[in-house]
Amino acid sequence: MKFLHQLLSLTSRTANIVFLTLLLISGLSSKINPSNFSVFGFMGLIYPYLAVVNILFIFSWILRKRLFFIYSLIGLLFTFSQLKSQIALPFLQKDTNLSTDFTVMSYNVRNFDLYNWSKNLHSRQVMMDTIQKYNPDVLLFQEYYTETKKLNNTHYLDSIGYKYHKISTELIKRKDNIWGVAIFSKLPISKSGELLKKSVNNSVGGSYSRGAFADIKVKGQTFRFVNVHLQSLYFNNDEYETIQEITEKKLPAYKRVIDLLKKINQAFIYRGKQVNELKSFISDSPHPIILGGDFNDTPGSYSYQQLTKTLEDSFIRKGKGIGSTYSGNIPLLRIDYILKDKSLTTTKFNKPKNKISDHYPIVVEFAVNPE
Repeated sequence: MKFLHQLLSLTSRTANIVFLTLLLISGLSSKINPSNFSVFGFMGLIYPYLAVVNILFIFSWILRKRLFFIYSLIGLLFTFSQLKSQIALPFLQKDTNLSTDFTVMSYNVRNFDLYNWSKNLHSRQVMMDTIQKYNPDVLLFQEYYTETKKLNNTHYLDSIGYKYHKISTELIKRKDNIWGVAIFSKLPISKSGELLKKSVNNSVGGSYSRGAFADIKVKGQTFRFVNVHLQSLYFNNDEYETIQEITEKKLPAYKRVIDLLKKINQAFIYRGKQVNELKSFISDSPHPIILGGDFNDTPGSYSYQQLTKTLEDSFIRKGKGIGSTYSGNIPLLRIDYILKDKSLTTTKFNKPKNKISDHYPIVVEFAVNPE
């Protein structure tokens, strides 16, 4: 009996050390650019699961009255910047008496359901109704689509009050079908431009941009609104089926898993480069930044951790729970964000339950801090 007890204790300690080591490696993913070592991109992706396992080990050792819990506790403290970004806890958030000065919505609209993936014949109008319900002053669209004929979304948005806009074009077809990222505003835009340019052989002249910015004045102060759509995975149906099989604990074909991992790996590498460029753009800005968009990366990632060194996550300030923003086949993913300069206070965070797109919109209300 004593032997079995010792064996169990040794096995538990060994397992704890293994998961603690993985946690510490995962912690490095926030500091090491995946464009240099892409394995750290994968480690950042599994950080939440490693954190949960180590928390369970802590409780287990405490219940057994063993000091071994200290090791996992130290590991969690070492990776605290990632841990605190995983979940928003209202009881830790500061109350504010400031009234809202302006509202921002970030929304990956998936081309306004152009090919009716949702199987809802009124999908475009449902999205527009959501926009009108929350009535943001500034809209940040990813996977924006418009055309000059039947689905002129730019004209429709203009008709409901968004008179000013900047569209960073990724693709043009048939001369009037336009895809890209876009900023729409009810307030005048004094300056605008594009960022995160990528050279490619397409209809936009050899390059396109995955980001746009617009300078907008609020309460006498100019803010730079930045909208980005960081490198997507571009999964096809086979790859989504592979993910579905994994989540259902089925065994997918080996080649399909390898192809899936290669695609994820390439996205990690490219996002690492984009984030470095984005950090330089932010640091050179003459105005305080509001950064929104689809980062295609989780809070434990290099992308998020680097960008939140200088900007604050509005969800952590006023959100609740895990805050998943992806409504597709992969559960519990928070990959859409609105980050803010410290000169602003987040007064409210909303996530409308609109499943027309494969992303939920996020809506944040801000107050300009008194000088």
